[in-house]
Amino acid sequence: MPPLPVMFCFAGQGAQYYGMAAQLMADEPVFRHWMEAGDALVAARHGFSVREAIYGGLHRPSQPFDRLEETHPALFLVQYALAKTVQHHGLRPDALLGVSLGEIVAQSVAGMIPFETALAAVADQPAQFRAACPPGGMVAVLASPALYDESPLLQSLSEVAGVTSHTHFVLSAPAEALEAVTAELRRREILFQPLPVPYPFHSRFIDPVEESCRAATAGLRRESAFWPVWSCCTGTPTGPASPDLVWRIVRQPMNVQTTLAELEARGGAVYVDLSPSGTLAALFRQTLAKGSQSRLFSVLSPFGGDSERLHKTLAALRHLAA
Repeated sequence: MPPLPVMFCFAGQGAQYYGMAAQLMADEPVFRHWMEAGDALVAARHGFSVREAIYGGLHRPSQPFDRLEETHPALFLVQYALAKTVQHHGLRPDALLGVSLGEIVAQSVAGMIPFETALAAVADQPAQFRAACPPGGMVAVLASPALYDESPLLQSLSEVAGVTSHTHFVLSAPAEALEAVTAELRRREILFQPLPVPYPFHSRFIDPVEESCRAATAGLRRESAFWPVWSCCTGTPTGPASPDLVWRIVRQPMNVQTTLAELEARGGAVYVDLSPSGTLAALFRQTLAKGSQSRLFSVLSPFGGDSERLHKTLAALRHLAA
């Protein structure tokens, strides 16, 4: 049996925390190089340090890291730098997968969008939301997505922003509706987790920002990718001929479950979760069918041990490829 393809996976808003990948900043020169390069670009463009936002101060990983101007470029940089670090250690992907903002990371790692262009597009986006979009939030729900269809209140006040597995989905709602949405979940004794995001992404509630978002990325051009890039927006590989893809990535639901099902139908993969929290690997584990040949690996965790986990993952992947 031929080895399974290696797929690098990248996440979006909600995966961030203070101090993410701090050990790699200290131990891995390639990781540090890309973080410093990106930090300089954001500082020149927006006047603040992404590194200081992530690593400065006395913040604990458990404290909400939710200022969009900081978290958007931080998520991009940490995941891009980690992908470059893994490649430096000899591991190349056969394909990439992105969820939400992670799609932009995947496209840039794959060579579709230059690093500087992709980072600028990500770092510029928060100002568009501040100017045009009412605040709101997102809530991860540990229940069947069918719950949404069973609750008239959830249907009226929120929108399904993504389905990640048969027991996990995400709701988006405007700020004034969040308390009622979470109260409804409590009434039904459903476990949930508010995400550290200030807007109801992937829902109709962000439609006021559509015009400015489309205008800001109208000139964005993509090249052919070095490796296939799977989109959890479309559920398919994406190519250079998608001029409105940035807006669609922000607006349309995150179709994680259906995208993973399509990949599994094609034989599966070795999924390498390069998100800051390892959340994708945990969600994929819930979705994979019993008997799947796919393997799951993650590197980063809010609980530390990232350098050790990086090298264990690299060793395991080399063994699988042997």
